[in-house]
Amino acid sequence: MPPERTQRTARKLDRVKAVELADQGMSTADIAQHQGVAPSTVFRFLQQTTPERQALETFKKERGDVFARLAAKSLDLQERIVDTFDKSVIAALRPSEKGSLIHQLGIAAAVHYDKERLERNLTTANVGILTKLIVAAEAGLGVPAKAANETDPVS
Repeated sequence: MPPERTQRTARKLDRVKAVELADQGMSTADIAQHQGVAPSTVFRFLQQTTPERQALETFKKERGDVFARLAAKSLDLQERIVDTFDKSVIAALRPSEKGSLIHQLGIAAAVHYDKERLERNLTTANVGILTKLIVAAEAGLGVPAKAANETDPVS
């Protein structure tokens, strides 16, 4: 008769700690011993999370470029939307709708711009230029500057 198998107690891998220890250069076997789990458990976990961790590191290194691309896309979208506004479309929009549209697109561009500048350790003082562009665009649509913050009365 084969010997009876002993009941194993399930042990959980502290995933955050395992990644932290691996990033500090600790070996898989040492992490396993530290965590009280099998080395294969640590190995499989680290192997599964490597692509995600590498993608995160790449993003961290290049996020200034990511924010710059997002800002460019936001500004491009704003320009394309404004270019489609003919007199009938503009006439159909309430002033607050016109202002809100331009205002929100401008805010998105400014936020991405700020993030890009901060990531590159540059000043964000140039945001005033974007603000002037937004105000000019709103004025071109005939939207008074304060209309973007007003709400329409319920009809």
